[in-house]
Amino acid sequence: MIRSISTALALVPAGLVACGGHEARRQEPDVPAVPVTLSSAHEEKLDTLYRASGTVRGRTTAVLTSKTTGYVRSVDVRPGDHVNAGQVLAVLEANDSAASVRRARAGLEQSMESRAEAENGLRAAQAALRIAKSTHERVAALYANHTIAQQEYDETDAKLRGAVAQEEMAKARLRGSGSRIDQAKAEMGEAQATLDYARLTAPFAGQVIERRIDPGNLASPGMPLLVVEQEGKLRVETAVEESRAASVALGDTALVEIEALAKPISGTVGEIVPTVDVASRAFVVKVDLPADLVGLRPGMFARVSFRVGSRPRLVVPTTAITANGALDRVFAADGDRLRLRMVTLGETQGPWTEVLSGLVAGERLVAAPTPALRDGARFTEKP
Repeated sequence: MIRSISTALALVPAGLVACGGHEARRQEPDVPAVPVTLSSAHEEKLDTLYRASGTVRGRTTAVLTSKTTGYVRSVDVRPGDHVNAGQVLAVLEANDSAASVRRARAGLEQSMESRAEAENGLRAAQAALRIAKSTHERVAALYANHTIAQQEYDETDAKLRGAVAQEEMAKARLRGSGSRIDQAKAEMGEAQATLDYARLTAPFAGQVIERRIDPGNLASPGMPLLVVEQEGKLRVETAVEESRAASVALGDTALVEIEALAKPISGTVGEIVPTVDVASRAFVVKVDLPADLVGLRPGMFARVSFRVGSRPRLVVPTTAITANGALDRVFAADGDRLRLRMVTLGETQGPWTEVLSGLVAGERLVAAPTPALRDGARFTEKP
């Protein structure tokens, strides 16, 4: 009985070995080798990036404010509307300003009439002066020949002097009327400008992104009414930690990722706000985007990456990585077989992706695995 149990126990390992060999053959079937292109895990000098969140905005944003006090009569636009330069966006009540314009216009017309009257007075004075001169000349000739008395000469001389004074007075009145006209025109321009303040117009072609008023609201000087952003020129505004101030400079290239775009794009640092916000301890950096982008709208979320240095890292070709749910995998070469290896990834820059764990430098792996490739498959390297 004991011999039988011993014999049975002796046979168990052999059975297990046989089963294990059978399992190994099932996992690694003897199928033709798959030709693949191999690459290797190696160190590559990659940029060290500082990432920050930002918002897409127009490069030029205009906040239209009221310059006068009045009730809103009409608002002709809504957020999202496209507007042209000079287009009327809203109108305020401006009865007082309109009355001032009419008053200034009446003053200007009166000044014009006064000038016409002064011109006529000057012409009359000049005519009287000519007559006085000719009379004086004749009387002077007679007086020289002792034909008339001294009194008659003195009278004509006084009339000539009076005519000259009248001409000077007429010229002064004409100059005064010209000054009054200039003053009336200035008052007219001021009144018209005040009236124009009641009409809010678009400073450039763009898009209305915010409307803060409705008809019937009371507008006061300095009160924001509408916000318009210029079309075609966009930028991303992002907050950068104050500790990174030395790492960001005007003209630097930044990588911008926006979900509405198929791939990241390059932008240029166009403006750096010099002050630091005391609450967030960060300063604003504005990254200009290319002008030919399609599908972007102000207000979209963006991620901005700034290059702040570089260091060597273990990388593999990005094409070598396949994903299965939340797991990242590569096919590594093991003898003449391919082994599926789980890896932990870091940053992707260009054609390379950083590997944090799962591989060591020098390991060979499939550069671009196909969906049909399986763990344990035999392979041959393509020349």
